[in-house]
Amino acid sequence: MSALPQVALAAALRVLVRATDPARREALRQLVIDAGHLPVDSPSGADAVLSDQLQVEGFAPMPEPSPRTLFTPREVEVLAGIGDGLTNKMIARRLAISPHTVKFHVESMLKKLGARTRAEAVAKAREHTLGNTVEF
Repeated sequence: MSALPQVALAAALRVLVRATDPARREALRQLVIDAGHLPVDSPSGADAVLSDQLQVEGFAPMPEPSPRTLFTPREVEVLAGIGDGLTNKMIARRLAISPHTVKFHVESMLKKLGARTRAEAVAKAREHTLGNTVEF
């Protein structure tokens, strides 16, 4: 055997062929062989999978988070204060916390929402809740 075929065999992929129709599966297996690759029967022995169907495995996509799940309960209270037009100092008095703590919560919410301003944060939070019954 010459060096060229050995190199070709070393580069061959082990391909698992999946198809519901047996004739189609056999045709796909033949394509794999014609391309110089090796069809295999086990997913554990495969380098690649060739399928005639969309196979979605794993986790389902997460739904868009609502502010109730995106924020802590205290952040929701701070957001309600911002929505009422209160300053950090006024929110701090309402919630019996320090203005520094309010500022911390505001910065956290801005990051979570990707907002640059307090008004933008309230608007984005309301966009998330249009279909929900969450009130601020």
